[in-house]
Amino acid sequence: MAPNIIASDNSDGILNELPQDFIISKDKSYIVFNKEIEKSSNDDRSYRIIRLSNELEALIIHDAEADKAAASLDVNIGSYHDPDNLLGLAHYCEHLLFMGTEKYPKENDYSEFLNKHNGSYNAYTYTENTNYYFEVGHEHLEPALDRFAQFFISPLFNADCTDRELKAVDSEYKGYLQNDDWRLYQLQKFNSNPKHPLSKFSVGNLETLKELPTKEGIDTRDELIKWYEKYYSANLMKLCVLGSDSLEQLTEWVVEKFSDIKNKNVAPLIPVEIPLRKDVELSKQILAKPVKDNHTLAVYFPIPSLRENYKTKAAYYATHLIGHEGTGSICSLLKKKGWITSIYAEPDEISVDFHMLTINVYLTEDGLEHYEDVLEIIFQYIEMLRREGPQEWIFNEISSLNQITWRFLEKSWESSYVCMLSNRLRQTYPHNEILSAPYISCEYEPKLITEMLDCLRIENCVVTLASRLLSGFDKKERWFNAEYKYEPINENLIKVNPIIHPDLKLCPPNEFIPTNFTVNKLDNVTPKTRPDIISDNDLSRVWYKKDDKWWIPKVRIEFAFKTPLIRLTPFNLVKTALYYHVFDDAFAEEAYDASLAGLYYSIYTVEDSLRINVSGYNDKASILVELIMKRMKDLVINPERFKVLKERLKRDYNNRKLYSPNTLASIYDSQLFNETYYTTEESLSALEDINIEDVQSFYPELFKQMFIEAQVFGNMEKDEAMKMVKMVEEIFKPKVLEKSRIHRGRNVRLPKGKKYVYQRDVHDKDELNSAIEYYLQCGDNKDKYARNRLQIIAQVIEEATFDHLRTKEQLGYSVFSYVSSSVGEIGLLINLQSERDSVYLENRVEAFLIKAQSIIEEMSEEEYQKQKKSLIDNLLEKEKNLWHETSKYANHITNDYYDFNIDIDDSEEIKTITKDDVLEFYKINIHPKSPKIRKASIHVRSLKCTDNNSVDKATTTDSKENDKSEEKENIDNDESKEKDQEDEENTYAKLERLKPENYILSEDNIIITDISDFKNRMCLGPTATPVVPLKTYYNEEMFN
Repeated sequence: MAPNIIASDNSDGILNELPQDFIISKDKSYIVFNKEIEKSSNDDRSYRIIRLSNELEALIIHDAEADKAAASLDVNIGSYHDPDNLLGLAHYCEHLLFMGTEKYPKENDYSEFLNKHNGSYNAYTYTENTNYYFEVGHEHLEPALDRFAQFFISPLFNADCTDRELKAVDSEYKGYLQNDDWRLYQLQKFNSNPKHPLSKFSVGNLETLKELPTKEGIDTRDELIKWYEKYYSANLMKLCVLGSDSLEQLTEWVVEKFSDIKNKNVAPLIPVEIPLRKDVELSKQILAKPVKDNHTLAVYFPIPSLRENYKTKAAYYATHLIGHEGTGSICSLLKKKGWITSIYAEPDEISVDFHMLTINVYLTEDGLEHYEDVLEIIFQYIEMLRREGPQEWIFNEISSLNQITWRFLEKSWESSYVCMLSNRLRQTYPHNEILSAPYISCEYEPKLITEMLDCLRIENCVVTLASRLLSGFDKKERWFNAEYKYEPINENLIKVNPIIHPDLKLCPPNEFIPTNFTVNKLDNVTPKTRPDIISDNDLSRVWYKKDDKWWIPKVRIEFAFKTPLIRLTPFNLVKTALYYHVFDDAFAEEAYDASLAGLYYSIYTVEDSLRINVSGYNDKASILVELIMKRMKDLVINPERFKVLKERLKRDYNNRKLYSPNTLASIYDSQLFNETYYTTEESLSALEDINIEDVQSFYPELFKQMFIEAQVFGNMEKDEAMKMVKMVEEIFKPKVLEKSRIHRGRNVRLPKGKKYVYQRDVHDKDELNSAIEYYLQCGDNKDKYARNRLQIIAQVIEEATFDHLRTKEQLGYSVFSYVSSSVGEIGLLINLQSERDSVYLENRVEAFLIKAQSIIEEMSEEEYQKQKKSLIDNLLEKEKNLWHETSKYANHITNDYYDFNIDIDDSEEIKTITKDDVLEFYKINIHPKSPKIRKASIHVRSLKCTDNNSVDKATTTDSKENDKSEEKENIDNDESKEKDQEDEENTYAKLERLKPENYILSEDNIIITDISDFKNRMCLGPTATPVVPLKTYYNEEMFN
């Protein structure tokens, strides 16, 4: 049949020929997909796919219930397109694109607009695509879309921003330098075919984007503009927009705002070369030295395209079995030998021409010595799969699990959803299957499964082995400085007919696959806003809420076993950690089938409670809970596994010291404020002396006397919930624990008018970055007055903090501010990671906070009301799914305040707070010169920082100047408002003029040298107590 022809007077031309299943819109400005798009039976949204006259394709989503709107544009241009003399250019473009357009020239207009309307934005660059996305309050989608579209029509690439964003890219790169995932990824790229773009360094830094181009007479900005004009073409763009407006309205906006993007008819890049060549890059191994003390083994296989024959899911059939943890699996056998702690396998699309199946193994120290034996067992198992041949029952089981997931697929966060779908649009699935394709596996093709398994041979792979215990490294990768050795895989491992270990077998059928999906949905029900207490006695308390909103067959169950024993000493805390790690390991085979069937469990500690969480399909949730509790009660610890897990825990503790500086700052912050906090050093010391007998005899003591607080939320009837709780009580038979012995942690209360600094050096000598966590304590988190004024301040200055400290001052890539709330305290926190010295960072933060007061002062009443509305919208944002709803309840219960109405109450309070109220609070609690300030800052210092300033120098040098400065700048109540403002401006100007090496800490800072001594001298804030008597939450039946 001849194709329908578009009217010739369409000068831009929608298409010369109408694609199959598309029809022309009435006004001929776009074409629309005319078949029904398959969607989950649990999905109440409406979908439409259109193609504009410039060939940009868009998926438009109407969600009447959404209080957030979102959009994502995926352009089929990524790091593969970087010129050889400008590596990282695609990533740099992603950064600079946001910095103003012809229509909206102000460089932070986009971020400022989103911040004022409960929004956010981000982007990422990958091999062959760059994805830009945002979310915003649903009523502000149209102006947000207009700003977003302009990035692809008329970006300024402002010359004033180019150097700053180059530094931002460089800072991001330097933040990855000590990250093992990035280091190993770069090693794999570096050792791929140099003629394939995968081998390129893709992040970029000052060397590749500034220094080397300058030497060659290249202007990076000019080349970026040429590159953008060449490649950013509408025909390579896929857009996804989600909003509460009608499909017609959303379509109109998309056509109006995105049709002006130029179509340059750019062909997608398909590399000529292959990234891994037989007998060149394949059948090789990379031995690498990581930063952290981990032993990892990875096996990479190039495989046929995942896009082709996607309904057969051949790669997923292979990874389902290779990564299995049940009886007869690779994991089961290698754990018995004491060689691994975990294994997982997954397929991945690196680019359109390169798809890969990866097996990742976490080795023990003994496993490291036997890594070739580990490889041999992996390949024996794959050979066993080939000999057994494809099993239709296994395919059907995988298909059944996928169908269940698809049937009850829940909504996710709007920005993540559109981001995923714009990316998927690029992957050439049939338009009507754009939502369902990843979940549907309905075509059993044993031939394709056989071909997939045939790819998984040792001569067709690359092996990476990483451990600090390895030696003989003779190479260093250029960009991340990772030491490594590159060599052929031991040819003795290549065996034609290997003998299969007798313990390797196909997995048995999964008994946890749910079959009962009854939900008993009721019509015209007003959902409850909190759970009820349905049982409360000396032994236990049960919180319950039947699902009345989502109507899906899922449940969330949590048991908190509260006992003061857990945190009584560092030894108890570590013995508890060893117990739940050993249990988790011993229960793994049974738990794995449940997790495959969508029923998950976890075990962990929070304060003085051991918590067991079970969530997923409710059909067999009670069965899993019973299994868990019985195994916990009667655990007999395997000596060999205990040795393995103790070794792993020791490595985990040691690796904490190598966390990023900003993470370390947060850890030291907790150590400084928490009443009871055992340090990594204390935990390591305790671990050294603990043996298997200690844990075996200790863990029953945890259950002898405890209080059980249970939560059951979702699709489970009240009687079944109570029966399950009684079953748990019967299994453990604990004695009553007096409520007075249930310990609630307290926090340090800083005295008014005091400023403290705690400094630590990083442990990693090669870490380039320093960090600070600057905390201003403002009161009790239970105090509405302080809490809500502080929330408004945080909302108002959030975007300015990022724009000023990160974008304009270029202090570092990682900058964020937020309200920090814990038991009995609340405050404003700014966390900043940078190559600059921590003393310099503190001064720049304080300079910003001095300047930030003017943001509030100069804000119009209209702008102030917008900021308040954005905050209120955020507080009252609708739950996205059952997990989101029940997590909120769980948090209110776990923190012991039980304040289920806090967001509603705060929203009402915020409406009444004036700008003057906020300004008064700011001057007293936030302004660095306030005589009532309560400040503590954590400094984590790089050993490589060139402008390090010691605390000793800072507190002794130039003290007279500090005295003069204080005399001049302290607030004087007798001076006029104009004089106060003049002094603040002088202070800010003075800080602006100083060179980094001349920054010091003022003498009013008290240096903390001993945390224990510091805490002993401080008062503690109040403990957490319920905001209302718990009887307020009793179910009506309890009063009967």
